[in-house]
Amino acid sequence: MRYAIIVLSLLFSVGFVGSQLGYAQTISIESDQLSLGAAVWLPIAINAAPDGIHRYVLSVVVDVPEIAHIEDVRFPEPVRDFASFQIAPDGNSVQIAVRDENDVITSGAQQTLLAEVKLRGTFGGRTGVTLAVREIVNDRLNAFNVAVANGQLTVAAAPSAPTLVVGFDGVLVGDTVRVPIILTSTVGGVQSYRARVRLERRDVATFIGAEFPFFADQQDVSITPDGNEITVGARDGVNAVQAGAKGILLAWLVLRGDLPDGSPLRLLSNNITEDNNNSGPLPSKDGLLTVIRLENLPPEFFGPQPRPQEILGDRSPSIQITISDDKNAVLSETIQLTLQDEVQTLQFGWRSPGASWDPTARLFTVNLKAIGVQLSGDVRARIRARDRQGAEGRFEWRFTVPRGEMPPPPPGKTLEDLLDADRDNRLNDLEILRALDAWIKGAELAPGLKIDDLKMLALIDAWIKGTPLRPTAPLIVQETLPVPF
Repeated sequence: MRYAIIVLSLLFSVGFVGSQLGYAQTISIESDQLSLGAAVWLPIAINAAPDGIHRYVLSVVVDVPEIAHIEDVRFPEPVRDFASFQIAPDGNSVQIAVRDENDVITSGAQQTLLAEVKLRGTFGGRTGVTLAVREIVNDRLNAFNVAVANGQLTVAAAPSAPTLVVGFDGVLVGDTVRVPIILTSTVGGVQSYRARVRLERRDVATFIGAEFPFFADQQDVSITPDGNEITVGARDGVNAVQAGAKGILLAWLVLRGDLPDGSPLRLLSNNITEDNNNSGPLPSKDGLLTVIRLENLPPEFFGPQPRPQEILGDRSPSIQITISDDKNAVLSETIQLTLQDEVQTLQFGWRSPGASWDPTARLFTVNLKAIGVQLSGDVRARIRARDRQGAEGRFEWRFTVPRGEMPPPPPGKTLEDLLDADRDNRLNDLEILRALDAWIKGAELAPGLKIDDLKMLALIDAWIKGTPLRPTAPLIVQETLPVPF
């Protein structure tokens, strides 16, 4: 008995210390309430990540499917390119998978958003929203366990009689949104259906299409030329909507936001044919679309390589950084990276030698080794870029490489030979910047080789005119020449 008490005391002490250190990790999904036909985003977050997170796989299930329908999932911007989700055809569940390739969720992260799930209220009542963690791996590539906190969703009461409801939603200017048509309940099932909806303020938004659930067959969509009226129709091709069904999504109306304002969505007419061939219109409830314009955010920068404060053993590292914008509209020609070490200042644009810009991955890279450039000592890296609306983002970080020594000049080599790193007998932008930096600082490119004022003027003239540096140049050069830094 005494030993049992001692063991229990030790277990209590360990648990208490662990909780005091903040290592009780919990992933939770929030609760909320909403009106019938409206939608809400439920955040999924982790309270603590002592060892960071490398990847995670989650699932979300609506316990009472007739009350709410899962419509969409969105992710924090830094992980969006490495995230995926799959919603079940009936909208009852969703699988979410994310890899943190940009090291956003680092060791010690607190209250971190993992994803947001969009749910639509389709029938009155209350339902649990069950969250499950299928896999979660930390930055050490070790799987670990977390506690889970489920959510709850409450939808305002639906009309007692079967009613056709147009949903409520919002959209940004220039973006698109799906607004559903919901059948609250049915007595005799559904064989086919048709509905006509009008956007009262035609300047606020435009109908551009429609989408249907998995059971819809013989789909029909008709939009007026001015885009302010749409007619949709379909048949239940698999007998999915049976007598007594509730909270049925019949279609989604796809609209583009044009002007910041609001507009009713009028359900002008409808016709529902039941499985017993009884046909006629149902009571209806109009919807609402709100279009908003957010302040344009400047580009942001993620996952710099080398990492901030990193100490490297290579003097010619590959520089990489992800540039993201809220509208994915970074102007490549505005990207400018500046590297300043203890002896030189280098600038790179997206077309500079050794530089590349991948607009799909939004990754800017400078391969110093490929152009024979070496850094020395403490390096200050600065980057900036603008989007199409003119907002400019800036980012700065530092890293350290080994200090270098000035190599002796190759026998018989001139200043022109040392500057012409790519051996094309002309000065490119990077080479003239290297010359300007050495001239301004009065530094030697190599022992005994220094650029004076007249030589600098001659080099600038050759760069502007694109004239050869030397009277002749070999067509093919096999040797690799040392490059000054």
